[in-house]
This record gives sequence, C-alpha cells and structure tokens, in this order.
Amino acid sequence: MMGFTGLRRRGALRACCAIAALSVGCGAVQASAQDVPANPPSADQTAPDQDTTNDIVVTAQKRAERLQDVPIAITVITPAVLDSTNARNFAELQGAVPGVYFAGNSGGGRTYITLRGATGLALNTGDEPVAIYMDDIYLARGVTIGMSDLVDIGSVEIVRGPQGTLQGRNATAGAILLRSADPTSDFRAKVSASVAWPEEFRAQASISGPLGGGFEARLSGGYTTEKGWAYNPYTKAHIGGSESAQGRLVVTKEAGAFSARIVADYAWTENFPAIFRYAKTNFSPLPTGALVPAGTATPNTPLDPATRDAIFNHNRISLNPGTDTVVKGGGISAKFEYAFGGVDLISVSGYRKAHVDGINDSDGLDVARMGYNHNDDRSNQFSQEIRLQSSGKSRFSWILGAYLFDENQNYVDDIYNLRLSLPTNTVTRYAGKQYTRSYAAFADATFNITDQFSVIGGIRYTEDTKRLVSTIRATNLDTNVSTVTPYSPPQAKWTDTSYRAKLVYKPSRDLMFFAGYGKGFRAGGYNPFAVQVPYAPETNKSFEIGSKGELLDGALSFSLAAYRNKYSNLQLRAGVPTGGAIITNAAEALIKGVELEMTARPADGTRLTGNVAYTDAKFTSFPTARNTLDQPVDASGNTLPRTPKWQFFVSAEQDFAIGSSFLLTAEANYRWRDRIYFFFTDQNSQPWQDPPGDELGARLTLKPIDERWSFSVFGTNLTNSRIINTAAVTFSYPQVGLNKPRVIGVSTGFKF
Repeated sequence: MMGFTGLRRRGALRACCAIAALSVGCGAVQASAQDVPANPPSADQTAPDQDTTNDIVVTAQKRAERLQDVPIAITVITPAVLDSTNARNFAELQGAVPGVYFAGNSGGGRTYITLRGATGLALNTGDEPVAIYMDDIYLARGVTIGMSDLVDIGSVEIVRGPQGTLQGRNATAGAILLRSADPTSDFRAKVSASVAWPEEFRAQASISGPLGGGFEARLSGGYTTEKGWAYNPYTKAHIGGSESAQGRLVVTKEAGAFSARIVADYAWTENFPAIFRYAKTNFSPLPTGALVPAGTATPNTPLDPATRDAIFNHNRISLNPGTDTVVKGGGISAKFEYAFGGVDLISVSGYRKAHVDGINDSDGLDVARMGYNHNDDRSNQFSQEIRLQSSGKSRFSWILGAYLFDENQNYVDDIYNLRLSLPTNTVTRYAGKQYTRSYAAFADATFNITDQFSVIGGIRYTEDTKRLVSTIRATNLDTNVSTVTPYSPPQAKWTDTSYRAKLVYKPSRDLMFFAGYGKGFRAGGYNPFAVQVPYAPETNKSFEIGSKGELLDGALSFSLAAYRNKYSNLQLRAGVPTGGAIITNAAEALIKGVELEMTARPADGTRLTGNVAYTDAKFTSFPTARNTLDQPVDASGNTLPRTPKWQFFVSAEQDFAIGSSFLLTAEANYRWRDRIYFFFTDQNSQPWQDPPGDELGARLTLKPIDERWSFSVFGTNLTNSRIINTAAVTFSYPQVGLNKPRVIGVSTGFKF
C-alpha cells in the first residue's frame, strides 16, 4: 500500500492526464420541453424560461412523459438545482429530496443512501434497496459513486417507493435514475471552474455538436481536488477531502425509424474521509494492551470533553493510519430503438467495471495501528434488456420486456486486529469470488378508461442465483500460525413475482390523484465475513396515495404522497466485534410517511421551493437482534437507522435586473433534519445518535441576459453547525463523520 503522499501524487498525475485528454464539464440549465419528445431533451436543448414543473420530462416508466402525468412520487434534480443548492454530489443534496437521507463519506469508497427508512448496506457483496441506474444501466456497485461529482448530468430522477415492475432490480425502496446530458444539434461548448475555502478546486467543461451523417456527440469531464477540512496531527495531513477526475462521451444517431445512443464513461476518485470513533475507548492494564474483554467494552460511553472539543470545534481528528481509498469505475451503455409504426423495439446493453482499493482506519484511534483493514475489491457486470412497447398516445399502452444481469466479483479484505479486541496480534484475510446471475420478465400496461380515469398494472418475475467460493485465513502474527477455513456454500437461488396496480384520476391536464399497491424484492446473499447460511431475501409491500398538480396558471405546483411500507426480512448491516461487517435480517418493519413538495412563483423573478417529510419507521418484530456487543436483544419497537422522523428544506430565489444587460440572482436555502440513530439497538446511548441539525446556504450570481457567462459567490453551512452525516459500526463501536464546516467560494462559467 502506497503512503498518502504517493497516492495523492499518483492521483494528481492521472487527473492531469485526464484533463489533457478530455474537454470537461457541466452547468446547464434545467431540462424541460413543452411537448413530450420521443427522447428526453438534454439540459442544453431547452430554453431557460421553460422551467415549470409542467415542462419536466421523466422516464421512470420506461417512456418519456411529463412529470405531471406520472403517478409516482418523483423528484427531479437538474443542473439548475445543483447550482442553486451548491451541491455537486449526493451527499451535498441532503435535504433537497423529501424522504431521502444521503450520507457522507463512510470510508471504503462507499456511501449509504436511506430512502423512506430503508438503508443501504455499503458492503462489497451486498445488494442495495435503492437501485441506481446510469443511462438505463443498473449499477450493482452504485454506492461507489455516492461521493463523486455529478459531472455533465442532464437530470437525476429520484423515484420513491418500490419499483418492482419496471426498475425491478432490487429496488425495494426506490430508484435513482441518472441521465447524461445529450449531444446538441448545433456546436456548443462550455467551461466552468470554482474555488472555495477550505482549499477546494473544481473544473468542468464540455463540447457538443453534430458529426455529420445523422451523428451527434458530446465529450465532457471534470476534475476536483479538496484538501480536506480536518487536520490529522498524527500523520500531519489534512483529511476529509478527495481528488477525482471523470470523463464521458455520448454519441447519438438518428436515421428515420432507427435511433441509437451510446455512452462511455470513466471515473477515478481518491477519498480520505475524516471519520472517527465516537465513543470513549478503555484499554486493558494488561501488558497486551488490548481492549478490555467483550462485555465490558465501552461503545456506549461518550467521548471525553477534550477529544470532542478538538473534533467538533477545532477540526482536529487524530488517526493512525487513517483512511485512504481509490475508487475506479466506468463502462459503456448502448441503447438502440426501432419504430415499427405504433410499436417500438428497444434494446439496452451495458457493461461496467468497478475497483475499490485502499486502507480503512476501522478503529478510529491514533494510539497505534490496532484495528484497520486493507480492501481490494473488483467487479464487472453485464446486463441486457429487450423491450417491445407501444408508442404514441393511445387508450391502451403497454410494455413487454426481458432482462438479464450477470456480475462477477473478486474481493480480498485483510482485517488487522492488533490487540484491539483480542489479546493477540491477528490478521484475517477474507478472499473470494461471488457470481451473480439474474433473469427477469416483465409486463406493464395503462388503460385509459375515460379521459379522466386510468388503470395501471404491472408484473415482474425474477430469478436470482448467487454462488460464493472463498477462504478465510486467520494468522496469529505473534506465532506466525495460520488457520484456513474454506467457505464455499451451496449455490443459492431465489425467485419472486413483484407487481403494481394503480388507479389514476385526472380531473384536468394539470391536476392528478392516484392510489396504488405494489411489491418490491431484494435478493438474499452471503456474508463474506462470516461462515453462516445465506441471509434471506427482502420484500416490501407498499400502499400509496398521492396527488400532484399546478394551480394559479402554473404559479404554484405541488406533489403530495402518503405511504405505508411493510418490510419482511429487512436486510440490515451489523458490525462484528473482531472486525468486519455482516448482513442480518430483521423480521418485520413498518414504515409510514407523508411527503410534500411545493414550488411557487408569486411574482416575476421570484421562485420559492420547499419540501417536508414525516417518516415513522419502526421494527414491528425483531426479537433476534444482537446489540453492539453481539449480545441477543429484542429490538422490536426501535427506530430504523438513519431515518429522521421530520425533515424539511426551503429555498428562495430572486432576480434583479441591472440595467437592460445584466441579471443578478440572489438565492438562499435552509435544511433541517430530526434526530437520527446509527444502529438498530443501543438507541438510548448518546454515541449511537445525533440530535437535530440544520444548515444554511446562499448564492449570488451575476450574468448577462444571454447567459454566455456567469459569476457566482456562494456559501454553504454559513452558521458552521456540526452534524454527524455518516455512521457505521466497526469493532462494535460507532465510527462517524461530520458535515463540512462553513465553505465560502466563487465560481465562473462560460458558454460558447
């Protein structure tokens, strides 16, 4: 493993090479269109004044539709939203989407996403409850992009509720659909850059236009470097930052009834998060120096005041060795469409690779290298979807499809326990290969009974097969004696039939009510860090009612949804006292909630947006839980982790004309979330929870009327509040990370 300095120099060299080879960027206006096209428009293909909810086009139902016409709870994040909230990745979008909790960097190159109470696993061989799709391709290791900048993205659709029919791959909680910005029919280019304190630099650019012969192309990319907001006095280095480089090429072809869209992308990210042990650690007086024996450890004892003050008030986090992880990934997707006249044949093929390599300080201490791990995890996947579906508007529309997914994973994880929770120096190597294959067939249809009433029904049959071939080698470093345990359990297969049914009532073009019932499914799997039977598949049966609409001639738009999710065998991540993590099943959980989004334009140049979410997420039956000390407890009635009961977000924008040539836009946003718990047990202990917290942000932008350039001054977390935004269980202790302190910066952009 290279030292931190070597890794950062290697990252800088690769980043420079990437920037030299690519034009890079984003910063487009909001994606919209007055009439729904065959393919959603890119952010560059729309006029800046077409930004009402009524104009936004989404593809959550496998066809381009007005957001207002889709009876699903969806939030669309456009480049304009990213700019106004000063957000460049999922973590910085925290609060902007109701019912969703985006965690910060949790180490190991992975992040947690919680949607309507269901939290991801962020484990190398596990599946996530929130399915992430990039340009129509399901990303099995999608959590590795959680801290990456959303470079040159046309839009992000965050779909809440089980997507068991159309976006069916493991989407028990919901799906996130990312779409790259499309090429343009005329030549366009843009470049943007920003600098911020504490020491952050971003540069992005793109070039787009026709190639001739019906081909259009878009080349883009970006580079980011963040020094880090915290200082590690042990290593004398800053932590809490990252360095990354990304590139993407989109090529489209139109030839009569045939169209094609091919996307190739690559990203490299090195992150060094500022995560630390959030409980006082007692050490044994024995010469071994080990932690006191299990059962008398102190994961529920708060940090001493001096350590807490150094971290929360002075940004000093002392760690040895610290966490430094490199994430590399990329792939290619190809979408081909052919229109037969009333019927479209669509093929979507994708291939992706991901590689996570780094060292993780899992003890969160600086006394010595006592508990840490080195991981080297690789995966490659191939997927193929074939659909036959009706086109155009008709009383009866339908989709028939088949899906294949195949993934191979290779992992090597070395967990060092150097007299931390054991009286000896040990290292355990978990090495293996997991093979996953999934087949699915699905159908979905909408029947318009009248101009106002519609019925929607869908069904999906899934067969998932997994096979694990692995070994566990435990070595006593004091005696140099190793014990090898082969772990190759029998191949496991799970089948499921998921469905959805909805009633839709539209009294007018701009007002809709809907009610639906559906089921989502997430396959079971193996625990690579424990020899045990596979954990069970997870199901979610969900009932939802909602309404969305526009009032006062489009001056006010809203989306309201209430839901009841009943989970069986909910999959949860738990720590292991000797190191590592496992996935366990909760018997049952019931999650009920209400979400409201609103946008208002009370006057010309004035825009007000906001959302509020209430989530009541409880384990209704979890008698087999084990607490942080691996003791049996009954967790029935406890709150699901990382799920605030209340959260809200408000944003206000005001335009000011400066003469006849310039426009000044002032923006401010405020987000607040309720108390959260980090684990499904020990919830009355201070180290396993974080009280309510908030952040205030603002932005001031000057640009000419033609928007050829822009200059902005921005600030995030202006009140410098400190909130725990990520947490995991390592060696039975809470290991957490904080949000960034106050950030002040400037940005500029140019369009050609």
